[in-house]
Amino acid sequence: MKGLLTQSRISLIHCYRFDRFELRPSERLLYVDGQPANLGARAIDLLLALVERHGHMVSKSDLLDLVWPGLIVEENNLQVQISTLRKLLGARAIATIPGRGYRFTLPVHEEAADPVSGRAGASASPASVEAALSRLPSVLSVLPALPGKLLGRDRDLAALQALREHGVVTIVGPGGIGKTSFALATAHRWQGDLRDGVAWVELAGIRDPSLVSTVVAQALGLPSGGRDPVASLVSALQPLKVLLVIDNAEHLQQAVATLVQAIAVGAPGVRVLVTSQLALKVNGERVFRLTPLSVPPAGVTIAEALGYGAVALFVDQAQAVDRRFTLDEANLPTVLALCQRLDGVALAIKLAAARMPLLGLQGIFDRLDQRFRLLASPAGLTPVRQQTLLGALDWSHELLEPAEKAVFRRLSVFAGGFTIHLASVVSQDEALDDWAVIDILGSLVDRSLVAVDQADVPRYRLLESTRDYALLKLKESGESDSQRRRHAAAMAALMEEAYELYWSTPDQPWLEAYGQEIDNVRAALDWATPHQPDVAVALLGAASVLFLLLGLAPECRERFRMLEGTPPTEAADPLAARYWLERSRLHWGVSSTQMDDFSLRAAERYRAAGDPRGLYLALRCRAGSAVLPLAEASALIEEMASLEQSRWPQRLRLQRLLGQVSVLRSTGQTAQARVVAESLLQRAEDAGLQAVVSAALSDLAGLCLAMGDADDALRHCRQLLARARHRRDNFVLHALAIAASAWLLQGDVAQARSALADFAAASRTRDWEWFGLYSGLFALLAASEGRHRAAARILGHADAAYQHLAEGDAHTAHAWERARALVEQALDAVTLSTLVAEGTRMDTGAVCATALATAET
Repeated sequence: MKGLLTQSRISLIHCYRFDRFELRPSERLLYVDGQPANLGARAIDLLLALVERHGHMVSKSDLLDLVWPGLIVEENNLQVQISTLRKLLGARAIATIPGRGYRFTLPVHEEAADPVSGRAGASASPASVEAALSRLPSVLSVLPALPGKLLGRDRDLAALQALREHGVVTIVGPGGIGKTSFALATAHRWQGDLRDGVAWVELAGIRDPSLVSTVVAQALGLPSGGRDPVASLVSALQPLKVLLVIDNAEHLQQAVATLVQAIAVGAPGVRVLVTSQLALKVNGERVFRLTPLSVPPAGVTIAEALGYGAVALFVDQAQAVDRRFTLDEANLPTVLALCQRLDGVALAIKLAAARMPLLGLQGIFDRLDQRFRLLASPAGLTPVRQQTLLGALDWSHELLEPAEKAVFRRLSVFAGGFTIHLASVVSQDEALDDWAVIDILGSLVDRSLVAVDQADVPRYRLLESTRDYALLKLKESGESDSQRRRHAAAMAALMEEAYELYWSTPDQPWLEAYGQEIDNVRAALDWATPHQPDVAVALLGAASVLFLLLGLAPECRERFRMLEGTPPTEAADPLAARYWLERSRLHWGVSSTQMDDFSLRAAERYRAAGDPRGLYLALRCRAGSAVLPLAEASALIEEMASLEQSRWPQRLRLQRLLGQVSVLRSTGQTAQARVVAESLLQRAEDAGLQAVVSAALSDLAGLCLAMGDADDALRHCRQLLARARHRRDNFVLHALAIAASAWLLQGDVAQARSALADFAAASRTRDWEWFGLYSGLFALLAASEGRHRAAARILGHADAAYQHLAEGDAHTAHAWERARALVEQALDAVTLSTLVAEGTRMDTGAVCATALATAET
């Protein structure tokens, strides 16, 4: 069994010390302040098992095997011993991991025994102490791990195998039939077939059809958003060979169908596997109908019965909750009848098996006969998923105690999962404290109403069908608004914590801690924006950095726009100040004038509030907006230096260097700017601030090009592009634009065209971020290819964009000047003026198409 210690491991330790306690394994005694405690043998065995694995979760089944080896005992014996230990050690010495086990939480000091005398010596080295411990890997993958054995689906897997070469396959079946598990098992089988692997997309937490392409892009690590997100995503997918698995598509059928059809046509190297209750009805789709698990006829033997999926699943799940259960001649008829009554529906079978410890097999069968109504709701009045599972879930729900029902329905406000802490905050009331909620959460996990992952810090979720059912119960209870309000407040508080930690935490651990909450943030904003706009202002201001690091700036800008007129007008209000600050940061490369306007509003409020950090950040945005005269921008950098405090974290203090590089570059002091950028890069790399590393590399690439060092500029661009596969920031746009500039400078027009085509595809998905600044490059490309009329039109667009941005730098200005010179040589003044005027009226998409055309238009 994994994680069990050997006797040699125990002999290494003379004693464990924690708080005022000393546990001596060789004596099998616990001392309290030097005096032996009155603990029984089982309690000592249990304490040893937990302390030896301190800091790690130990499952209930492992503890039962360790403390009662070779015996069959009820789980409540374990709970009794846990309660005894908590009374002596303190309630928080042993943490409950709901639905899974326990963890010893007190700091433990281990003293090793002398190998000769057996007495205490030096502290045991980590190598000697942990050599016998098995460690679970902590690996993240775009494809979730298989939750367990897939029973009764061998024939289905073989049948689906015959469809693997088709571009679109939809696994269709009613809710609870096991589509997700089946698709996951298939994805694991097929993941080695395609060069670029597998991406898993979960749509259960998404309600807005317009976000489908964004969520898919996130799963693939591609940029998202734009005016035509579907076309942008398909363009980005075109060179890939990947299996895309889209789970739970029925509630977004039309949006998913539109996207999948576009992928099938425009990205033939992508295979799409979809799970849904309904077919997508797109061209080329192959529908695989997943039927219920097979149920044997009466009169089969035990061995024959176990060959049928429904029986195999029931026995497996029953043994998971009751180790004493075996399929025998006496209970075989009841099991067969039960599986027949449940129609082989996997979720219903799991729910039934989960009641074994409470009701026993006959009790389950008798209650099913009374309660289980598979089609409880009239067709058309409820979703198909509820028509298939409402009876089973009603029956399961009625077995809950009132407090369990309350927690169950309150958990339905979460989208995409939740932590123990969030569950407690949202579910507590006067009768339910933190510990009560934790215990009930464990009960709900045991009853298969809440799923839990296997991460070291567990994350919980309601399955989609179960969540819909719980939402119905929440509405019936009259608690919908109050729980939505609590959920929004909980997310606002969590994101406040995240915002503060963002400034002092490297990107990767910060995203690991908070990245999974994006769907909860979205759900909270969706409710709070119309119902509690003040909470939405606080939440969005705090969560904007999460959207930025996940590459979701366009979505975040739109959410800020929806809150216009909402922020408080008081001069010193901190939430209003942050609203304007974060909105300013989101307009970098989109609108310099708005960036300056928003940052000015933030600076005024932070100055009135006497908040040096907020003012420092607002000044950074103003200085970097490129709207201000250079003298004024330089003065803002100097004011930042006067505000800066040595105790501030590195990410915060590096904001001044970022601003300084911008100002030095604008004043033509490229050599000095390069020195500052190199220092910025080193400090960011040392601190693990990957977003700042990307910014520094982008600055260095531009500075090298401005100094005539095209080779070094291309080297930095390649570094940025290599990072782009693992990051979602917009610096890939700068890398592509600067690389195109370098290749145009070197006369390699073909390479420049390829880079600008990639730039256009990426910019389109981000509401054309940075296209205006670099539009002169597209004019130079057209002019270099002899398409002078197209170049003239693009120059007109570039002129208008530069006025809007009020921003430019040496190599973009040089590109514009070269393009203008080439066009003036080829066209007469009247024609040139007419075409330039036409270009000022063209939208960005039309300009992009003109620039990348292969012939003059």
